[in-house]
Amino acid sequence: MKKNNMVKDCARLFSYARPHWKMAALTLICMGTFTLISGIQLALIKPVIDCLTKGETIGSSFDHYGTNRQDNTKYSLLSLRGKTVRKIKDTTFVSKWNAWSKKMTSSFTFIGIIAAVLAPFIFVFDFLQQYLKSRVMWSVLVDIRNQLCEHLLPQSLSYFENRKTGDLISRLTNDIYATQYGLSMLFDNIIFYPMRLMFGFVLAFYFSWKLSLLTFIVFPVIIVPVLIFGRKIKKHGMRSLEHLGELTDTMKEMFTGIRIVKAFKMEKVESAEFKKINSRYFKKMMKTVKAKAMNSSTTEFIYSLGLAVIIIFGGYIITTKQITPGELGGFVTVMGFMILTSIRKLAKCYGNLQESLAGATRIFELLDQKPSITDHPDAVDLKEIEKGIAFKGVSFAYDRELVLNDINLFVKKGELIAIVGKSGAGKSTLLDLIPRFYDTLSGSIEISNIDIRQIKRDSLLDQISIVAQQSFLFNRSFAENILCGRKDATREEIIDAAKAANIHDFIMSLPNGYDTIVGEQGIKLSGGEKQRVTIARAILKNAPILILDEATSSLDSESERLVQEALDNLMKGKTTFVIAHRLSTIRHADRIVVLKKGRIVEVGTHDELIKKEGEYGGLYKIQFGHYPSTTRQLSG
Repeated sequence: MKKNNMVKDCARLFSYARPHWKMAALTLICMGTFTLISGIQLALIKPVIDCLTKGETIGSSFDHYGTNRQDNTKYSLLSLRGKTVRKIKDTTFVSKWNAWSKKMTSSFTFIGIIAAVLAPFIFVFDFLQQYLKSRVMWSVLVDIRNQLCEHLLPQSLSYFENRKTGDLISRLTNDIYATQYGLSMLFDNIIFYPMRLMFGFVLAFYFSWKLSLLTFIVFPVIIVPVLIFGRKIKKHGMRSLEHLGELTDTMKEMFTGIRIVKAFKMEKVESAEFKKINSRYFKKMMKTVKAKAMNSSTTEFIYSLGLAVIIIFGGYIITTKQITPGELGGFVTVMGFMILTSIRKLAKCYGNLQESLAGATRIFELLDQKPSITDHPDAVDLKEIEKGIAFKGVSFAYDRELVLNDINLFVKKGELIAIVGKSGAGKSTLLDLIPRFYDTLSGSIEISNIDIRQIKRDSLLDQISIVAQQSFLFNRSFAENILCGRKDATREEIIDAAKAANIHDFIMSLPNGYDTIVGEQGIKLSGGEKQRVTIARAILKNAPILILDEATSSLDSESERLVQEALDNLMKGKTTFVIAHRLSTIRHADRIVVLKKGRIVEVGTHDELIKKEGEYGGLYKIQFGHYPSTTRQLSG
């Protein structure tokens, strides 16, 4: 099963090369040509050694054209020419080939010329096969990264909430790096060395078929330990990457909360926790290293032992004159440079590939994860909101813990609805259901009598502007952050939105104005400044549904007054939902919905709910210390 998984993972990695098949095919051609030419060059060893061991002084090209020659050299060359002439008369192709090759290899000069002619071809095809295979490999890696990003972002909000951010970061960095290493082996060693191995066997059989049979004994001796250690490498590699993900998550959490760490003198505690996780990673990594070392050492041992056996056996058969010295020399050279080297490389590569596939497997787990919230096949566009928003028997749970229970509410078009309640009552969760950050456990939400699950998500989100409680800014310029509201907005529209959010004057006071980079998560700005930039986004988008989750919570009193005026203008004619802990900011809401433990317990205007002296009245008394004596006091 594990072997099948490896083959399946390798095949999946190779499948990413399909869009680049032309370049991949060219790579294979260059690899094959380079291997062929290298083999031809090695085949020249046989005639050189044979001629040297016979004690012959092979003539140079100058000798062929009339330079001084000794009588015995003349006799040798005449004999060779006589034999060649006799063999050329043979009509078979093999005889003609043997005669031609013998003539070409009867001189060191001819052999040298052949080697020199092959040299530039070896250079060109070696360069091409290395460059092209690297280009294919990196192209595939870029495609995997892009697909991973495109696949992760559409996942539901709950998907990210249920996973550690550090683990996701680790998979996008460490696991991608491991996959990159695996790809380099797949598009290099796994293709090149089998090709080299096959051509090496052809040459080996050409030199000596008897000695070639010995090499087949080496295969099972090497393959068995390689498979055993390979499985261990992948198993320990998977666990090492898991611990590395945990380590990444710890670092991310530690540096994100560095203010808290310093404020509560937690440096030693965090350092100890980091050391403990790092130690676990080290121990698991050492198991991987041990398995790889055993795999490599076993391969080296078998390689050395096999070469020794071949030399001993070859020496025996050469004394019995069953093989010429040239054939033995050529065989040993091919065995050392092509066959055993390829086997050794492939054995090591198998272990490294198993470790790399551990990262690829974790990447594939992410790619195989289907988004839980998708468009229905018959989903429609929401072009215009003609009617209100209806919550019909809506219930929702986080991991089976019921957060909302049987919510029934109809909100008219253009109505301002305030949602209040104690912490944990389900206020933010209720509004998160409108843009389908989550889907309801039961019941439905309808906009203009259309279930939002039957509306295309892009179309739905186009109709909604959100100002979240936790303001988030990208590490980009002010202009780019505000443009998140509407990508096609002009600079003038960005400035108008910023003015309405009371952030324009602050931006213009900076040296680079709207091109100023705000820093990671807006670290260069105060809480109020960040919040006003997010409000400018919503103002720029100008969507018919507006969700404000504590939109003014981070503002000082003066900024809050100016922004509240902008929001009042923005909310005109829009269906608006406001979550507010400060009840003074929602006195003029058309209706106030009071939540308690996931249920609607009261609905009414501010004055109506105060008179009831119920849940809302209790919240008001907690904030202000008393019930208002008159309505005038509330609104004055």
